[in-house]
Amino acid sequence: YTDSPDLAVSDWLKWTEDGDPYWTRFYAENSREMLYDWVIDLGVEWNRVAMGGFENSLPRFHFTEHGALDVVQALVRTVIGLPTVNFIWNKRVESILVDNSHVTGVEVMDVRTGETRTLKGEHIVIATGGFEGNLDKVLSNWIPDLPKPERLLIGASVHARGQGLDLASAAGAKISNLNRRYIYTNGIVNIRDPEGVMAVTAGNNDSMRVNTDGVRFTNEGGFDKNILKDMLSLGTATYWAIFDEPGRAGFAMRGAEWVNTPTDRHPLLDNPMITSKSMTLEELAELAGIPADRLVSSVARYNAMIDAGEDSDFNRFPEMNNIPPRIERAPFYAMQFYPMTRKSMGGVVIDADGRALNDSGQVVPGLYAIGEVTGSAGINGKHGMDGMFLGPAVVTGRVAGRTIVAAHAIRDEKIRIRTPAAEDPLPDPSSWVPTLTEDELGTLLTTSREGYWHFETSHEMVLERQYGCTQCHSAEVPFFPLNNRTSKSAQVELCSNCHGRQF
Repeated sequence: YTDSPDLAVSDWLKWTEDGDPYWTRFYAENSREMLYDWVIDLGVEWNRVAMGGFENSLPRFHFTEHGALDVVQALVRTVIGLPTVNFIWNKRVESILVDNSHVTGVEVMDVRTGETRTLKGEHIVIATGGFEGNLDKVLSNWIPDLPKPERLLIGASVHARGQGLDLASAAGAKISNLNRRYIYTNGIVNIRDPEGVMAVTAGNNDSMRVNTDGVRFTNEGGFDKNILKDMLSLGTATYWAIFDEPGRAGFAMRGAEWVNTPTDRHPLLDNPMITSKSMTLEELAELAGIPADRLVSSVARYNAMIDAGEDSDFNRFPEMNNIPPRIERAPFYAMQFYPMTRKSMGGVVIDADGRALNDSGQVVPGLYAIGEVTGSAGINGKHGMDGMFLGPAVVTGRVAGRTIVAAHAIRDEKIRIRTPAAEDPLPDPSSWVPTLTEDELGTLLTTSREGYWHFETSHEMVLERQYGCTQCHSAEVPFFPLNNRTSKSAQVELCSNCHGRQF
């Protein structure tokens, strides 16, 4: 492919409408060196490139075998090996400390014990992500000119609550464009969520979409920002994907780490709580609660346009090679979809060095922000782009890192680095054996404990998938934490046991 920064900038600014011109150009000109090549040096292997969304005139969306996992794992693996870097787990930042307008540290609380402590630092970097896991904050900062949906699912991390934005604001940083976000239109209710607010990302390219009246309402293969507008304009802001038995193969999903699929049934397609299924369209409509005559008429019209090779309603298939299959072979399926939160595109305002700015455009001394907490530095503008969230997170992180390094380079004295605590010895591999039974683990998980979310979530999957303890645990990773870099490095490699699993 013949590409250039100028072409990429042109494509992206046209799609985002008002993406930040400085950061858009900076990313186009520097992401090869600061991201692509850099993570290769850390052991990442890129294996394919795709178009991504409609924002690209050429393929630019790069993938590894396991997606973001491979990149994040390489970063953590590298940092674990640095003797001057320490992680302090299970701590929540309660406040950012400010002295005479300079940020000087943070106050943190151990979420397991309630104990608090102060951590001092000349440079504080906020990397807390977005707030799309906080429905109240999302809806109170809704997208201008688009109706609020009756039901909005959460498709982001449960930890994406927006605390970092509140902390930054309290420390004097300017927050902007919180009403810009990437809302997905393909959310299915996560059947494992008792509150019914968490989403599974899913879709079927072989389906047609109808509203609650059974009428087709959008171009299923069109721009996602246009589909969102069409969806929210329905009033109910929900639709049904209709497909047949051959079209079942077109269904795909992600964001459902709990899935453990039996060979004889699909956890969603064969679950009547999620998918209506019938041998006739009339009965399917009754199960879904939509008018049968209109659904039958909509499918008939859809099939007729497929036969004619032209979608005269929404121009979904203007070219013969893009024509979807007819919907004609029973059983027929109907799945209900809702809008879902995904990514924040507004946040802490930063300068070209990654330093937080105040309402007057002046630097907040000692405070930096990177990644989604900055809204990816405004690169996505009003409309999100595929692959333009993790990438800008890494690049803005490196920008802030370089700024801090440069600040220390001109110091009159060297930094004093505290001698790290002595490492705990590893257990003897020849005598190490698992000590926790499956029943004991199940009992431990019956009561949720503050500060143990990851432990509980991962071990619930262990029981679901019937993993043996030794799939993760060994002498290097015993049943208790160790202050030992060998042990910590071994733990990093275990992430793929859950996150690398492909459905």
